Amino acid sequence: STGLQNQVSGVRASLPVQSNKNVMLEEIKTYCKDSYEELVHKTTWPTRSELMNSAVVVLTASLCIALVVFVMDWFFQSGMEIVYGLLR
Repeated sequence: STGLQNQVSGVRASLPVQSNKNVMLEEIKTYCKDSYEELVHKTTWPTRSELMNSAVVVLTASLCIALVVFVMDWFFQSGMEIVYGLLR
């Protein structure tokens, strides 16, 4: 018979499941090794000039968006001041 059996009711309780911690640690270790190998050997990193070009593009786009938001804010503020001035 596998597990324990209550002699009165006849109900069987299975043995507790034993988790194998060594298997889990090995899986974590394998994952870390695979991640490192992919990061070091399979990833294509940009060159310094590509990185600088991308940074310039991002900076330029950010400044343009900030300028557009500033102009829109100024426009709406001026418009609201005119509207509130007419309501007085």
